[in-house]
Amino acid sequence: MAESLLRAFEELIRKTFVTITAVSVRLALKKIAEITCGIAPNVIYVKALGDPMSRLYAASIPWEYRAEIHAYLTQHLSIAIQNDTLILTAEQAGAVVDVAVKHLQRQATRI
Repeated sequence: MAESLLRAFEELIRKTFVTITAVSVRLALKKIAEITCGIAPNVIYVKALGDPMSRLYAASIPWEYRAEIHAYLTQHLSIAIQNDTLILTAEQAGAVVDVAVKHLQRQATRI
């Protein structure tokens, strides 16, 4: 009971203090590339589009990593990819960042 309460509290803190930005989405996509391909690309371009209330994130992923990242996002987050540019809503971008953060936390506890 106490452990689940602690996890819920940690989740609330992370959601409260983690602001989703183009940089955080870029770093999360690089981490997903590292998870799926064993190596992260040097460059992933991410641009925030629109006003903060209806923000979209457009990511240009190098072709060498695209299929693996798309498969990972489809499998783990049910985000369907339609074309070469990944378009994420603010909610989807938050989920991508959350997946990368959780992976990093799991890695940190193994050390």
